[in-house]
Amino acid sequence: MYGAADEDGLGPDPAPAWERLDRAAQAAASALDGWRRRAREAEAEVARLRKELEELTTLGPLPSAEAGDELRRLRAENAVLVSRTDEARKRISALLAKLAVLEARR
Repeated sequence: MYGAADEDGLGPDPAPAWERLDRAAQAAASALDGWRRRAREAEAEVARLRKELEELTTLGPLPSAEAGDELRRLRAENAVLVSRTDEARKRISALLAKLAVLEARR
């Protein structure tokens, strides 16, 4: 059970643990990049939908019931996207905290 470093009386070789830690940190950084990208995409979609919603509401009275239905659909979609953006921000914060712990251990 003892590695080569044990023969020198220096204790177990820390290299495998550092390699695992490094891989975990790289995986966390990669996941963080993915979540950031998804958050940016969701925020861009929210901005686009807000702009469309403002354009619809500045046109005056809606010309038909269909337009009213579309406005309600867009508002509901906007609410979903805002919620997803908030969740992505929370996940990114959690990943950053985990990454900070891993870096502190290094």
